[in-house]
Amino acid sequence: MDLSQQTLEEALGLLGNLLANRKEAGFWLVVCGGSALLAQEIISRSTEDVDILAMRDWDGGVDPAFPLPDALKVAAAQVADELRLGGNWLNGAASLHFPDLRLLPASFWQDLETRDYGHYLKISFVNRSGQIQLKTYAALNRAKPRDLDDLRVLSPTSAETETAVRWVLEHIQGLSHRDKLADLLTHLGHDHLVPTFQG
Repeated sequence: MDLSQQTLEEALGLLGNLLANRKEAGFWLVVCGGSALLAQEIISRSTEDVDILAMRDWDGGVDPAFPLPDALKVAAAQVADELRLGGNWLNGAASLHFPDLRLLPASFWQDLETRDYGHYLKISFVNRSGQIQLKTYAALNRAKPRDLDDLRVLSPTSAETETAVRWVLEHIQGLSHRDKLADLLTHLGHDHLVPTFQG
């Protein structure tokens, strides 16, 4: 079953309760993608899973989220059984898609919306500006229509689009869909930026 806004909150709340009952370890997750957009009411469509971009330690340090810790996987499996979600509803693979979390600017990590789900689970949702960066990267590195759809919903301004594209081109090597940049800019209504990135 896909996650609606209501189901997402229910799943995260239950996950927090299960972790609290076990009292083994607390987790601070950084969530991106459709679930973050859903949680912040930027989109209304359902999403397949909760994409975990990173894990933070309690001092604010950032670490890859893949593979997820066993205690978190066990609790997530219980949530899946109870709410009839897919077995991979809590997904740490987003960490693998992004080559190096240290490439993200400091402002990215400072501009997060953080919520507590009990004392053992904290979720930081990537905000709009960070989502524009990540979705621009995704649109130029894989061929998934939802990335373009989400960018259109985020409706970045010309300046935001230029900043995001410039950051991606400067920091990410070997983009598999770099040739789609003109189409992306046109899709977002910023085709006047195409000459800026030609050559």
